[in-house]
Amino acid sequence: MCLSSVYRDEPTQENLLARDVALIETEGDSVTLTDLFGRRITVRGSICRADLTGGVVILRPGD
Repeated sequence: MCLSSVYRDEPTQENLLARDVALIETEGDSVTLTDLFGRRITVRGSICRADLTGGVVILRPGD
């Protein structure tokens, strides 16, 4: 199973948005993250980079 940690701008603890993310959905300028337990968080922005082997996703914040 491939789960990811999602960060804002760069992979640092201060920028961590969510852990154990199993699903990422985008719509317009929003990104919805759903973790292994079904918890959802929606943030404005876009996917900048997704390293699925390393389990790291970087989001670029929206305006």
